[in-house]
Amino acid sequence: MTNILILGMTEFFIVLFAVLAYMIKYKGRVDIIAGYDEKLVRNKAGLADFVGNNLIILAVSALLAFIFELLNPPTEFIAFLIFASVIVPIVGIVTFFGMRKYLVK
Repeated sequence: MTNILILGMTEFFIVLFAVLAYMIKYKGRVDIIAGYDEKLVRNKAGLADFVGNNLIILAVSALLAFIFELLNPPTEFIAFLIFASVIVPIVGIVTFFGMRKYLVK
């Protein structure tokens, strides 16, 4: 039987990352990026595009984990664990270091 809590948390991440991606990439709301300082950014549009793309990657990977959880209930915890403890940190680290090219040196 599918664990409703794991599915609910995965759904939450899908919506969260999709909404943040939309707001940052398409609406230009870079001010909601953690640690954002307008004086330190030299390319606001590039930063919004880069961070938005990485959030889209997270939303899509959460969607894939959700589908895998539905199709393989016995391994749903493993799918969520891989998403939450491997994919999210890796994309976060790549985003953190990739953002540096949009900052004033």
